[in-house]
Amino acid sequence: VHSQEVLNNVATQLNERPRKTLNFMTPSHMIDKGVALMT
Repeated sequence: VHSQEVLNNVATQLNERPRKTLNFMTPSHMIDKGVALMT
């Protein structure tokens, strides 16, 4: 069993990791880019 803080840290690490499938951008960067296109 893990605390919410530990789970949040793991989620942050995963979302800040560059992905080959995203042309080596991070998922959070892609989300930000998508939101910027919507405005």
